[in-house]
Amino acid sequence: MNAQELSEKRRAIYTGLKPFLPREDLLQALSHWEANYADRPRFTLQRFVADICRDEVLRGRRSDILLSLVQAMNMPVASLLPDPLNDKQLARADGPLSASTSAAFSALMEALMTRVPLQTRHSFRLDLLNSLSRRHLPPALLGAMQSWLGNDQPLKVPAAQEALLQSLVNRTYVVLCERLGPVAADKALAEAVRSVQTAHPDMDKALNGLL
Repeated sequence: MNAQELSEKRRAIYTGLKPFLPREDLLQALSHWEANYADRPRFTLQRFVADICRDEVLRGRRSDILLSLVQAMNMPVASLLPDPLNDKQLARADGPLSASTSAAFSALMEALMTRVPLQTRHSFRLDLLNSLSRRHLPPALLGAMQSWLGNDQPLKVPAAQEALLQSLVNRTYVVLCERLGPVAADKALAEAVRSVQTAHPDMDKALNGLL
């Protein structure tokens, strides 16, 4: 498959999925498709849909999502949405992870964990672990998060797309809201950000890219 054919297929997948997924989940689904299904026959779309429909809401819409993808795959190329990888903003988000972004992510997550009350911390870790297990993260990144959450090991993030790390920050915030409520979650996140900014002023730019 040449680059143009891949781009056209990616545009079709993007067009078919866009009505159903938020931006960060859509980017992850595209990465999963490109890594595992781009060169495979169309009938494997059903398996791809099963892969990405992990939560109850999406599972209930699997037939709609599959139909949308099949329709998009049969649309004229001119009718498809633009290739998201040609969008400069998304291209930056999907670019390689710099050491400063990796360090900023690790510092923020660890600072945030210290602001979860001790009596809630264990259940918060379990909730976040369960949430991450349903997402299509690169194995090395998922393993690093699982070691940190499950074994209380230092967080060492491997190379990953900034969009993925940003989605992990967002997911962590959502789980924190569910455990503490939005007011306490906002306070914890703000304090964690200030803590990292104070301790590591050189990370400020990378930190802002994660929020």
